[in-house]
Amino acid sequence: MTIKRTLTLRNLLILFCIAMLVLIVLKGIDINRKMAWVDEAGRYYDQNDLLRAEEGYQKAAGNKSIHYKEALIAERLRELEPITLMKQTLTQLDRRAERTGSGQDFTGFLQVYNELLSAKSKFMGTNDRFAPYYAKISANLGISDHMTSYFQQFKALFYNQLEERLAKGQTDEAVPKWNLLAIPDDFYGGTTEKTKQLNAKFKDFDEKLLAKLAGDGKFQDLLNLSQSFISQYEGRKMKAPWVKSKTDELARIILEKDVDGDQPANYAVHAKAYESYAKSTGIKSGLLSEIDRQIRKWLTSAQRKIKNNDYEGAIAIYEALSSFQDTSEELKKAKLAWTVHDPLRLLQQTDGTKNYSHVSGGGNRFGGSAYAIGSDDDNAVYFAIMNEDESVQLVSTHDFPSGVSIRQISIEKSLSTKTVPVILVEGESASRQALYAAFEVHDGSMTPLFLFDADGYEVQADKSLLVTRPDGVQGDGGTSQQAIYMRQGDSYQFMGYQKDYTDISVNDLLGHSNEKVRFTCYVVYGGEGDALAQMGDSYVKLHGNYTFSDGMNVTVTGLFSQFEDVYPGGDQLGEMVTVPVFDVENME
Repeated sequence: MTIKRTLTLRNLLILFCIAMLVLIVLKGIDINRKMAWVDEAGRYYDQNDLLRAEEGYQKAAGNKSIHYKEALIAERLRELEPITLMKQTLTQLDRRAERTGSGQDFTGFLQVYNELLSAKSKFMGTNDRFAPYYAKISANLGISDHMTSYFQQFKALFYNQLEERLAKGQTDEAVPKWNLLAIPDDFYGGTTEKTKQLNAKFKDFDEKLLAKLAGDGKFQDLLNLSQSFISQYEGRKMKAPWVKSKTDELARIILEKDVDGDQPANYAVHAKAYESYAKSTGIKSGLLSEIDRQIRKWLTSAQRKIKNNDYEGAIAIYEALSSFQDTSEELKKAKLAWTVHDPLRLLQQTDGTKNYSHVSGGGNRFGGSAYAIGSDDDNAVYFAIMNEDESVQLVSTHDFPSGVSIRQISIEKSLSTKTVPVILVEGESASRQALYAAFEVHDGSMTPLFLFDADGYEVQADKSLLVTRPDGVQGDGGTSQQAIYMRQGDSYQFMGYQKDYTDISVNDLLGHSNEKVRFTCYVVYGGEGDALAQMGDSYVKLHGNYTFSDGMNVTVTGLFSQFEDVYPGGDQLGEMVTVPVFDVENME
């Protein structure tokens, strides 16, 4: 055990001595190296190779194995401090460029690039003797090559991102697009080449993306994206005429499809959207004129449809175009024209459950824009009127006999006024040509004016009625069949028959040739069918289907139109007398 312990201690001592010898040797080497670096840096300094001199002095300053010319080293490093600062700055920028470039941090990479430009301006902008060393330091680090390489990688990355977004139909392309624009001109080969490359790329991308939206039927998205493109390009002082031209091309295609498919509603929506787009972007487009012409074509077509009584077609056009412009007035007029043409619509508007017949109507009368008249299965008579505010008023009456078949219902123009209509109902009659009934509409109700069976009637200038052969009334009209009805209050009353003759004196007969008259005379010579009656100092011959007796006073109605030679009393030996012949229609 003693021997082993002795050997171990000896070995440790030997090892310690060897280690110390190694350290002494290394120390000697470092001392010689520092002295060599100082001498070498001095030679470079004397040769004005300040870059290498700074490097040598930096190495010597870092060697603490010996204090050797420390004052000289410090003085020289203070003198060469600009070079040291250049190296430190560019080295740090190069490392950051590596980190941001490999990490695809484009914002950070641009920051490094901008700081690099600032450093270059700072260090090379001076006129001192150290300025030329900036390029050498930069070249030694290879920072320009590194920046170029990463910018090319970013270009490829952003181009790929644009293609990916295009394939997916994504419109959030602003980041890769404007990143490409942010890459300095020099990395494209200059400003002209950059503009050429990016314009070609942006044009291809923009047009394809706009076309994809149009193909998918996303018209509003197409316009929104186009407007966004224009705004973004203008904000970057870039000219991008392809955006407007491609948008117009695609919009025109879509609008033409709407026209070809006769889809005015779609056209109106698309046209309005394009009009708003043009206004917002401030562009001038010939497509606006085309839109205006097409809208006017459809409006003209709607007007023609109204003239051809195709009101539904016209209304459909007006409703379709309402999203482009206000067509409410045109719609109102078209619906009114339809109602005037088809009054049944007005009646059905108030009550669509009834079966209306004998319907007629018109427009712009009785204080309304349209009116309608008609009846239902129960012979109820209706009058409906549309007010200016398009509200509808309806009045009706059940006063017409329910068991009578109605022939027709009309407006009695001669009895109606501008604001008060009179409705005439004609029905079947068992005793006369027709059953006539009239109803006056006022104050929200229908008042019966008359109801009679007759062969006809006429309205006189004084609004009285001259009724032909009214049934169920008595009166003295001679041979006349015309009865007079006068309005008394709210209805017409029978006033008697109209006389169709003139009462005269028999002595005045010669003054009423060919005129129906009535007079009283004394029969001198009677007879069957013929007689002579006293007329002043002469006679009048009475002729008619009556028996005339001598010595009678008769009242006759008839007509005088000719003369005849007669022998009074039939004595042909007597004197012949020329007398007027009176054709008797009625004798009393």
